Amino acid sequence: MDETYEGNGIRFRYPAYWELLEQEEGESTSITVASPETSFWSISLFRDSPSPEQVVASAVEAFREEYDEVDVYPSDERMGDRPGVANDVDFVCFELINSAFLRAFQTDRFTVLVLYQGFDGELVETRPLLEAISASLKLEGEED
Repeated sequence: MDETYEGNGIRFRYPAYWELLEQEEGESTSITVASPETSFWSISLFRDSPSPEQVVASAVEAFREEYDEVDVYPSDERMGDRPGVANDVDFVCFELINSAFLRAFQTDRFTVLVLYQGFDGELVETRPLLEAISASLKLEGEED
């Protein structure tokens, strides 16, 4: 992990050869880092603070609207020691199985949704990187 994103009250590390994109829309900000292939990691910050349950349910609904074959599994995974909500999603796109991992939690400043996904064949290599990005996430004021 050679690059560091720092802004909007968060910081995380990501591979230097991945592309970073930042978007503002109303009360939310999304920062995405994308691999050269299909995998990507994204964090969305919702300043209007919807519940983590609501954020994950909306994300799952978006997958169901976009893809015909979607399976959703509750997950016990957490973003560090932060309490929150997690679902794993398997879906078929272009006849390939893909997996998405949704993690949401709330802070005193915003609700956070982390989404990372990729084609299952590629995730063998990229999932450890995606999870390392998640593990590197720090909120403003948190210790390293």
